[in-house]
Amino acid sequence: MPEPIALPDFDTFGSQTISGLQNPEEAHAATQAILKDDRESGRPRIDDPGDNHVTLERGILRDGTWYRDAEVRELTGYDEEAIASVGGGDPFKVFDTLLMRGVTSVGGEPMTRKLAGELLIGDRELLVMGIRRATFGPNLEFESLPCPNCGELTDLNVPLDAVPFIHLEDPERTEHEVRLRQGETAIVRLPNGQDQTAVLGIKNNRAKQDSEILSRCVLRLVRPDGTEVDRPPVQAISMADRRAISDFLVQTQPGPRLLDFTWTHEMCGEEVPLPISLAVLFRGL
Repeated sequence: MPEPIALPDFDTFGSQTISGLQNPEEAHAATQAILKDDRESGRPRIDDPGDNHVTLERGILRDGTWYRDAEVRELTGYDEEAIASVGGGDPFKVFDTLLMRGVTSVGGEPMTRKLAGELLIGDRELLVMGIRRATFGPNLEFESLPCPNCGELTDLNVPLDAVPFIHLEDPERTEHEVRLRQGETAIVRLPNGQDQTAVLGIKNNRAKQDSEILSRCVLRLVRPDGTEVDRPPVQAISMADRRAISDFLVQTQPGPRLLDFTWTHEMCGEEVPLPISLAVLFRGL
């Protein structure tokens, strides 16, 4: 990983996958629902702190060179107080504060909001995973986790490395082609932190959120005859093509797929969705 909505019960999720980019409100609600029956167990057991080094999928571009090395640090009580003071039920404020306080540097540069805005959304989530690893260790501990299929309670140990992960085929490729109906091609770039912030500033209007991300990430439209239209008005693009572009941006974004994690319950043999977000990674914040 993302305007609160009514929280559904745990057993309403089934095998549904929720996109933090396409529907951040629902993704946050899913996480909160999973924690509903697990909050009383307290914070996760703290393992030995992990490595503070993180290798990003793309990183930052400086003077023609991509820098992908980043350093994070273990959070302290000062950080916990700072994060709690800005939370107010808004996971995105928490996310931003985590980056500002927990990331030491990217490509040798000290972390700033400007720098954070340059990073792909997936790299930002990878950094937060690194902060979690450095602070609490490489595993997530769940006690008395309810199975939505059989109702049995299970203690679960989840290695962070088990979270599904998407890699970029070519980390230095900044433009991508999306084939559209009617023979057109959209030339797009992947969303970064600045795009994410802009979208989250639009409340309660999914269509406008979609238009905002598309207007920022659709660079050109290539007509069937080869002519190109720079920065086309995305509201004029058909609904089907808008959805195709949005799906591509979500599916191609690299990094951990925190909301796609599942586990197999040995008691009933069923696969159970366990979306992981800030509320799971940093309990009590």
